[in-house]
Amino acid sequence: MASHEPDFYSVPIGPRTLAYTEILPANPRGTVLFLSWLGGSRLGWSEVLAELGTKYRVLAPDHRDTGDSSPDAEPFLLSDLADDAASFLKALNASPAVVVGLSMGGMVAQHLALRHPELVRGLVLVSTTPGGAGGSPATERGRAALFLPAELEAGERARQAMTLMTVPGFTDAHPEVLDLAERNAERHPMSADSYKRQFRAVRAHDAVAGLASIAVPTLVLHGDSDDLIPLPNASRLAAGIPDATLKVYPSTGHMPQLERREEFLTDVRRFLGELEA
Repeated sequence: MASHEPDFYSVPIGPRTLAYTEILPANPRGTVLFLSWLGGSRLGWSEVLAELGTKYRVLAPDHRDTGDSSPDAEPFLLSDLADDAASFLKALNASPAVVVGLSMGGMVAQHLALRHPELVRGLVLVSTTPGGAGGSPATERGRAALFLPAELEAGERARQAMTLMTVPGFTDAHPEVLDLAERNAERHPMSADSYKRQFRAVRAHDAVAGLASIAVPTLVLHGDSDDLIPLPNASRLAAGIPDATLKVYPSTGHMPQLERREEFLTDVRRFLGELEA
Protein backbone atom coordinates (compact mmCIF):
# COMPACT_ATOMS: atom_id res chain seq x y z
CA MET A 1 0.00 0.00 0.00
CA ALA A 2 1.80 3.12 -1.21
CA SER A 3 1.28 6.61 0.16
CA HIS A 4 -0.66 8.94 -2.11
CA GLU A 5 -0.02 12.12 -0.16
CA PRO A 6 0.42 15.21 -2.36
CA ASP A 7 2.40 18.24 -1.29
CA PHE A 8 1.08 19.82 1.88
CA TYR A 9 0.22 23.43 2.63
CA SER A 10 0.00 25.55 5.77
CA VAL A 11 -2.31 28.28 6.98
CA PRO A 12 -2.07 30.63 9.98
CA ILE A 13 -4.80 30.05 12.57
CA GLY A 14 -4.51 32.60 15.36
CA PRO A 15 -1.11 32.21 17.05
CA ARG A 16 -0.31 28.89 15.34
CA THR A 17 0.04 27.38 11.89
CA LEU A 18 -1.87 24.32 10.73
CA ALA A 19 -0.46 22.06 8.04
CA TYR A 20 -2.90 20.36 5.72
CA THR A 21 -3.33 18.23 2.65
CA GLU A 22 -5.74 19.39 -0.04
CA ILE A 23 -6.92 17.75 -3.23
CA LEU A 24 -9.00 20.03 -5.46
CA PRO A 25 -10.43 18.46 -8.62
CA ALA A 26 -12.06 20.40 -11.41
CA ASN A 27 -15.69 21.21 -10.56
CA PRO A 28 -15.75 19.61 -7.09
CA ARG A 29 -19.12 18.30 -5.93
CA GLY A 30 -18.55 19.59 -2.40
CA THR A 31 -15.97 19.86 0.37
CA VAL A 32 -15.06 17.08 2.80
CA LEU A 33 -12.97 17.75 5.92
CA PHE A 34 -11.12 14.80 7.50
CA LEU A 35 -10.15 14.95 11.19
CA SER A 36 -7.55 12.59 12.62
CA TRP A 37 -7.45 10.34 15.66
CA LEU A 38 -5.47 10.29 18.90
CA GLY A 39 -1.77 10.04 18.09
CA GLY A 40 -2.37 10.23 14.34
CA SER A 41 -1.84 12.88 11.70
CA ARG A 42 -3.34 13.74 8.35
CA LEU A 43 -1.14 11.06 6.74
CA GLY A 44 -3.46 8.38 8.06
CA TRP A 45 -6.18 9.63 5.71
CA SER A 46 -3.99 9.69 2.59
CA GLU A 47 -5.51 6.62 0.94
CA VAL A 48 -9.06 7.87 1.50
CA LEU A 49 -8.22 11.37 0.26
CA ALA A 50 -6.81 9.98 -2.98
CA GLU A 51 -10.06 8.10 -3.62
CA LEU A 52 -12.58 10.81 -2.71
CA GLY A 53 -10.44 13.63 -4.10
CA THR A 54 -11.35 12.64 -7.64
CA LYS A 55 -14.78 14.28 -7.24
CA TYR A 56 -14.66 16.31 -4.01
CA ARG A 57 -12.46 18.98 -2.56
CA VAL A 58 -10.86 17.10 0.32
CA LEU A 59 -8.99 18.68 3.21
CA ALA A 60 -7.08 17.00 6.02
CA PRO A 61 -5.33 19.25 8.56
CA ASP A 62 -2.89 18.21 11.24
CA HIS A 63 -4.26 19.14 14.64
CA ARG A 64 -2.26 21.69 16.63
CA ASP A 65 1.03 20.31 17.97
CA THR A 66 0.76 17.37 15.53
CA GLY A 67 2.46 16.40 12.30
CA ASP A 68 3.69 19.44 10.37
CA SER A 69 1.55 21.92 12.32
CA SER A 70 3.36 24.26 14.69
CA PRO A 71 4.37 22.89 18.11
CA ASP A 72 2.27 24.00 21.05
CA ALA A 73 2.93 23.03 24.67
CA GLU A 74 -0.28 24.50 26.10
CA PRO A 75 -3.05 22.17 27.32
CA PHE A 76 -6.30 22.21 25.36
CA LEU A 77 -9.78 20.72 25.12
CA LEU A 78 -11.38 19.08 22.10
CA SER A 79 -13.56 22.17 21.81
CA ASP A 80 -10.34 24.10 21.13
CA LEU A 81 -9.50 21.69 18.29
CA ALA A 82 -13.05 22.23 16.99
CA ASP A 83 -12.46 25.98 17.01
CA ASP A 84 -9.20 25.40 15.13
CA ALA A 85 -11.13 23.41 12.53
CA ALA A 86 -13.72 26.19 12.25
CA SER A 87 -11.04 28.82 11.71
CA PHE A 88 -9.38 26.51 9.19
CA LEU A 89 -12.58 26.12 7.15
CA LYS A 90 -13.15 29.87 7.20
CA ALA A 91 -9.57 30.66 6.19
CA LEU A 92 -9.83 28.33 3.19
CA ASN A 93 -13.37 29.44 2.27
CA ALA A 94 -14.30 25.77 2.54
CA SER A 95 -17.63 25.79 4.36
CA PRO A 96 -20.09 24.29 4.71
CA ALA A 97 -18.19 21.00 4.69
CA VAL A 98 -19.07 17.42 5.34
CA VAL A 99 -16.89 16.45 8.29
CA VAL A 100 -15.46 12.94 8.59
CA GLY A 101 -13.82 12.22 11.94
CA LEU A 102 -12.41 8.99 13.33
CA SER A 103 -12.07 8.35 17.07
CA MET A 104 -10.75 11.62 18.56
CA GLY A 105 -11.44 13.25 15.19
CA GLY A 106 -15.08 12.19 15.49
CA MET A 107 -15.24 13.75 18.93
CA VAL A 108 -13.82 17.00 17.54
CA ALA A 109 -16.40 16.81 14.73
CA GLN A 110 -19.21 16.68 17.30
CA HIS A 111 -17.92 19.83 19.00
CA LEU A 112 -17.49 21.52 15.60
CA ALA A 113 -21.14 20.80 14.71
CA LEU A 114 -22.29 22.07 18.12
CA ARG A 115 -20.14 25.21 18.26
CA HIS A 116 -20.16 26.16 14.56
CA PRO A 117 -23.23 24.56 12.97
CA GLU A 118 -23.21 26.96 10.03
CA LEU A 119 -19.90 25.44 8.86
CA VAL A 120 -21.09 21.82 8.82
CA ARG A 121 -23.18 20.24 6.06
CA GLY A 122 -23.07 16.68 7.36
CA LEU A 123 -21.20 14.37 9.72
CA VAL A 124 -19.57 10.98 9.28
CA LEU A 125 -18.61 9.82 12.78
CA VAL A 126 -16.32 6.81 12.71
CA SER A 127 -15.26 4.65 15.66
CA THR A 128 -16.11 7.38 18.13
CA THR A 129 -18.21 8.25 21.17
CA PRO A 130 -20.20 11.10 22.70
CA GLY A 131 -18.20 10.59 25.89
CA GLY A 132 -19.67 11.33 29.28
CA ALA A 133 -20.26 9.16 32.29
CA GLY A 134 -22.33 6.52 30.48
CA GLY A 135 -19.65 5.42 28.05
CA SER A 136 -18.33 1.89 27.62
CA PRO A 137 -14.59 1.81 28.36
CA ALA A 138 -11.86 0.25 26.25
CA THR A 139 -11.21 -3.45 26.65
CA GLU A 140 -7.91 -4.72 28.03
CA ARG A 141 -6.64 -5.11 24.46
CA GLY A 142 -7.75 -1.57 23.64
CA ARG A 143 -6.01 -0.16 26.70
CA ALA A 144 -2.83 -1.92 25.63
CA ALA A 145 -2.94 0.03 22.36
CA LEU A 146 -3.28 3.30 24.27
CA PHE A 147 -0.47 2.64 26.75
CA LEU A 148 2.38 1.09 24.82
CA PRO A 149 5.86 1.16 26.42
CA ALA A 150 7.36 4.63 26.30
CA GLU A 151 10.74 3.35 25.10
CA LEU A 152 9.39 2.11 21.75
CA GLU A 153 10.57 4.08 18.73
CA ALA A 154 7.87 5.71 16.63
CA GLY A 155 7.68 3.15 13.84
CA GLU A 156 7.51 0.12 16.12
CA ARG A 157 4.97 1.86 18.35
CA ALA A 158 2.77 2.46 15.29
CA ARG A 159 3.04 -1.17 14.20
CA GLN A 160 2.05 -2.47 17.63
CA ALA A 161 -0.76 0.06 18.01
CA MET A 162 -2.20 -0.76 14.58
CA THR A 163 -2.15 -4.48 15.37
CA LEU A 164 -4.08 -3.87 18.59
CA MET A 165 -6.51 -1.34 17.08
CA THR A 166 -7.61 -3.65 14.27
CA VAL A 167 -9.43 -6.95 14.62
CA PRO A 168 -7.15 -9.87 15.56
CA GLY A 169 -5.50 -11.35 12.47
CA PHE A 170 -6.04 -8.33 10.21
CA THR A 171 -2.44 -7.11 10.18
CA ASP A 172 -1.15 -10.68 9.68
CA ALA A 173 -3.20 -10.81 6.50
CA HIS A 174 -2.36 -7.22 5.50
CA PRO A 175 1.26 -6.47 6.49
CA GLU A 176 1.29 -3.52 4.10
CA VAL A 177 -0.95 -1.68 6.58
CA LEU A 178 1.77 -2.01 9.21
CA ASP A 179 4.42 -0.76 6.80
CA LEU A 180 2.35 2.30 5.98
CA ALA A 181 1.63 3.02 9.66
CA GLU A 182 5.36 2.78 10.37
CA ARG A 183 6.28 5.18 7.55
CA ASN A 184 3.64 7.68 8.65
CA ALA A 185 4.83 7.55 12.27
CA GLU A 186 8.45 8.02 11.27
CA ARG A 187 7.45 11.02 9.18
CA HIS A 188 5.28 12.43 11.99
CA PRO A 189 6.55 11.13 15.34
CA MET A 190 4.59 12.36 18.34
CA SER A 191 6.30 13.21 21.60
CA ALA A 192 5.10 11.68 24.85
CA ASP A 193 4.04 15.11 26.09
CA SER A 194 1.99 15.83 22.95
CA TYR A 195 0.28 12.46 23.24
CA LYS A 196 -0.56 13.13 26.89
CA ARG A 197 -2.13 16.48 26.01
CA GLN A 198 -4.32 14.82 23.37
CA PHE A 199 -5.20 11.97 25.72
CA ARG A 200 -6.25 14.35 28.50
CA ALA A 201 -8.46 16.25 26.06
CA VAL A 202 -10.10 12.98 24.99
CA ARG A 203 -10.69 11.97 28.61
CA ALA A 204 -12.53 15.27 29.21
CA HIS A 205 -14.80 14.83 26.15
CA ASP A 206 -18.53 14.93 26.86
CA ALA A 207 -20.94 15.98 24.11
CA VAL A 208 -23.95 14.01 25.36
CA ALA A 209 -26.05 17.02 26.36
CA GLY A 210 -25.68 18.64 22.96
CA LEU A 211 -26.37 15.68 20.68
CA ALA A 212 -30.08 16.40 20.34
CA SER A 213 -29.30 19.82 18.87
CA ILE A 214 -27.18 18.46 16.00
CA ALA A 215 -29.39 19.15 13.01
CA VAL A 216 -27.30 17.94 10.05
CA PRO A 217 -27.47 14.52 8.40
CA THR A 218 -25.22 12.14 10.33
CA LEU A 219 -23.78 8.73 9.49
CA VAL A 220 -22.25 6.72 12.34
CA LEU A 221 -19.85 3.96 11.26
CA HIS A 222 -18.42 1.46 13.76
CA GLY A 223 -16.85 -1.96 13.96
CA ASP A 224 -18.52 -4.60 16.08
CA SER A 225 -15.13 -5.66 17.53
CA ASP A 226 -13.73 -2.23 18.38
CA ASP A 227 -11.57 -2.67 21.49
CA LEU A 228 -10.71 1.02 21.95
CA ILE A 229 -14.23 2.46 21.72
CA PRO A 230 -16.65 -0.46 22.03
CA LEU A 231 -19.81 -0.56 19.95
CA PRO A 232 -22.28 0.55 22.68
CA ASN A 233 -20.71 4.01 22.42
CA ALA A 234 -21.76 4.25 18.76
CA SER A 235 -25.27 3.15 19.67
CA ARG A 236 -25.49 5.96 22.26
CA LEU A 237 -24.15 8.42 19.70
CA ALA A 238 -26.61 7.45 16.97
CA ALA A 239 -29.52 7.37 19.41
CA GLY A 240 -28.71 10.86 20.65
CA ILE A 241 -28.47 12.61 17.27
CA PRO A 242 -31.84 13.14 15.54
CA ASP A 243 -32.26 10.90 12.49
CA ALA A 244 -28.66 9.63 12.60
CA THR A 245 -27.96 6.39 10.74
CA LEU A 246 -25.78 3.71 12.35
CA LYS A 247 -23.94 1.12 10.27
CA VAL A 248 -22.01 -1.63 12.03
CA TYR A 249 -19.20 -3.49 10.24
CA PRO A 250 -18.90 -7.16 11.27
CA SER A 251 -15.55 -8.57 12.40
CA THR A 252 -14.04 -5.08 12.36
CA GLY A 253 -12.00 -3.19 14.92
CA HIS A 254 -11.22 0.51 15.36
CA MET A 255 -10.02 1.29 11.81
CA PRO A 256 -12.80 0.47 9.32
CA GLN A 257 -11.29 2.74 6.66
CA LEU A 258 -8.51 0.12 6.50
CA GLU A 259 -10.29 -3.04 7.61
CA ARG A 260 -13.36 -2.48 5.41
CA ARG A 261 -11.76 -0.13 2.90
CA GLU A 262 -14.02 -0.61 -0.11
CA GLU A 263 -17.20 -0.82 1.94
CA PHE A 264 -16.18 2.26 3.91
CA LEU A 265 -15.55 4.24 0.73
CA THR A 266 -18.85 3.08 -0.73
CA ASP A 267 -20.72 4.14 2.40
CA VAL A 268 -19.09 7.58 2.50
CA ARG A 269 -19.69 8.13 -1.23
CA ARG A 270 -23.33 7.14 -0.85
CA PHE A 271 -23.77 9.52 2.07
CA LEU A 272 -22.15 12.36 0.12
CA GLY A 273 -24.37 11.62 -2.86
CA GLU A 274 -27.49 11.72 -0.71
CA LEU A 275 -26.51 15.16 0.54
CA GLU A 276 -26.30 16.37 -3.07
CA ALA A 277 -29.75 15.04 -3.98
